[in-house]
Amino acid sequence: MRVVIVGASGRSGRAAVTHALAAGHEVVSVVRRPESAPEGTIVATADARDVAGLTAALRGADAVISTIGHVRADGDVVLLQEGMAALLTAMDAAGVSRVIAVSASGAYVAQDDPLSRFVAKPILERVLKANNTDTRAMDAALAASAAEWTSLRPSRLIPGTGAADYRAGVDRTVRWHYSTRFDTVGRAAVEALARPEWIRHAVYITE
Repeated sequence: MRVVIVGASGRSGRAAVTHALAAGHEVVSVVRRPESAPEGTIVATADARDVAGLTAALRGADAVISTIGHVRADGDVVLLQEGMAALLTAMDAAGVSRVIAVSASGAYVAQDDPLSRFVAKPILERVLKANNTDTRAMDAALAASAAEWTSLRPSRLIPGTGAADYRAGVDRTVRWHYSTRFDTVGRAAVEALARPEWIRHAVYITE
């Protein structure tokens, strides 16, 4: 399978590249700077909002994984929604229907345990309100599209080697588990390619 990974130079993106290559996929890395692309991939240079560049990268692809996320220092709080709008336009132009987008469980309350629902997530909503609003707008664009989408919603992201296994909840969070390694996010994104039961669903993952 030819898989395009948008944001391939980031931590989730690099993990997705590693797992996609290990699974035998041909990988196209979409990055802003060619020198930042992971080794062993076809390099495509494009910004997340660059419809023409994304369309070119998607030509001949079977699926796309979007791993773009907020960078705390740059304050760009509309990147996800504008990036998804550009990606969906590019997918339509290139004839690609399958997309896995890395979202965030922190932006949602979905049958959470009491600690998350009444303590952690209200605090996160105050601290990360703009980012959460952007995340929800991205997911709303996905849900309104004709794409075969999966919104992958990890719990708090941490570094480290991925767990031997991870927990997944379809359209609901996994209660009493609060962190996910970037490596696990990348693995779950690649495994989602072979999970048709995840199409048009939000999948909450944690360890």
